[in-house]
Amino acid sequence: MLPLGALLVVGFTTDAGAFTLDNFAEMLGTPTYLMLLGRTLLIAFAVTVIAIALGWPAAWALARYTRPTTKPLILGFVIIPYITSQLLLIYGFVTLIQAGGPIMSLLSAIGLTSPQSSIMYTPLAAILVMVQESLPTAILVMYSASEQIDRSVLEASRTLGAGKGFVFTRVIWPLSSAMIGVNFAITFVQTVGAFAEPAILGGPSGQMLGNVISSQLSTGVHQQFSVAISLVLLVASLAIVGIVTGLLGWSRRAISGVAR
Repeated sequence: MLPLGALLVVGFTTDAGAFTLDNFAEMLGTPTYLMLLGRTLLIAFAVTVIAIALGWPAAWALARYTRPTTKPLILGFVIIPYITSQLLLIYGFVTLIQAGGPIMSLLSAIGLTSPQSSIMYTPLAAILVMVQESLPTAILVMYSASEQIDRSVLEASRTLGAGKGFVFTRVIWPLSSAMIGVNFAITFVQTVGAFAEPAILGGPSGQMLGNVISSQLSTGVHQQFSVAISLVLLVASLAIVGIVTGLLGWSRRAISGVAR
């Protein structure tokens, strides 16, 4: 709480140490910053949803259809990004999507792109690399959720004639929604503050608010304003996380009420 308290003090003060709201008024009154805020929240939301959508089936397969002797090995591969430098991961991804790289060469071979095309320096490139970085978290959290679902509950549902869609919406979703909320919060919060990925891969149209905060702090000029931007981003992020987790809780309660 001490660093957050320090940010609150700095964000509401002037260079002379007097109380002010001008830092927030400048940020909220500038269309460019509001546009960057909206883009940042939208990109973080998209990355989070894509990562969970890709990670959940992988986690389910790992929990349900993988031999116990093989699970530790696969989980070991999943956590490798956690012990690898973030910059190495980013530049490793660059080699895949740059012109002439494996991915772009494959797309060119099947006629989807031209031989020298690339998605480098586009918002799509930044989104893809952040999805790659978020997948381990999504897989590990949803693996825990999948492991906690009693197999006998699923077997009983199928024995009573429930189809796959019914089992997912009435059994798997309510039992997993709490962990989906945890997964969303972790992934969204760590993505919304990203600045290295947009700086390297995003190009002019893929910059996020974290890039503005980083550049403002690096200059050492008017740091109170950069702190105010950070606090606005923090509040907006917490609001979205609260809304999503609230909707997930509501869906769980609604489905449970229907089931009764």
